Amino acid sequence: MPVRVAVLGAAGRMGREICRAALESEECELAGGTVRPGSDDLGADLGELCGAGRAGVAATEDPPQDADVLIDFTTPEATVGHLAYRKPVVIGTTGLAEDERAEIEAAAGNVPVVLAPNMSVGVNLLVEMVRDLAARLGAGYDIELVEAHHRGKRDAPSGTALLLARAAAEGRNRRLEDVAVYGRHGVAPRGEGEIGIHAVRGGAVVGEHRLTFYSEGEEVEVTHRARSRRTFATGALRAAAFAAQAEPGLYTMQDVLEWSGGGGFAGDSRPM
Repeated sequence: MPVRVAVLGAAGRMGREICRAALESEECELAGGTVRPGSDDLGADLGELCGAGRAGVAATEDPPQDADVLIDFTTPEATVGHLAYRKPVVIGTTGLAEDERAEIEAAAGNVPVVLAPNMSVGVNLLVEMVRDLAARLGAGYDIELVEAHHRGKRDAPSGTALLLARAAAEGRNRRLEDVAVYGRHGVAPRGEGEIGIHAVRGGAVVGEHRLTFYSEGEEVEVTHRARSRRTFATGALRAAAFAAQAEPGLYTMQDVLEWSGGGGFAGDSRPM
């Protein structure tokens, strides 16, 4: 049977994309979607809202009781509030503070929670590559990361940038908090072991991340460019299928990919 998903924040950029992907999926079924109380979209048909045509599923303030899994790409405050639904949940919300993350971890004691700042298969495979490169290239290579997103993105640096930078730091047995430098200004030499992290905001960029290892003799660069939000939506549905059968606990996309073998999800090849 398809996994019945409810999309929290269904009127947002990612919410609409996930709704559309769920309506086109064979593995998942769109059970419902929520919008803010008092929103003009309250009661709207979710299929029409996401541009997929009438679906017969209305936007509501709360998710339906019969949803198997919730998918949440909202705001940190809203995400923490949604934990009260006590349903298996896939969380793609970024910009979480330490106390908000702690609440999510506590909720995972009762329900399965997949928490991932980026649900793209490519990015999550890249994390392991970055960790390995940092370890093998060694301290003689300086690390700089530049990320770019659309003008409406609120948090900076992006959750994906932090995910990749943390992997690089772990590859050198360092804590990111001890070596991260966010942007550069003033007059100061580059410190030993620093990882530079820089954010660019403009236009309609879906998401770009470029991490470069610089030495005096060469540069090694890894880049990920998201061409469409569909890649994140497909990853979220894959995570929902995982959460529907998982035991309570806090999981990452690495867990999801190991469970699904990194592939075999029909939504990946479905046309836009």
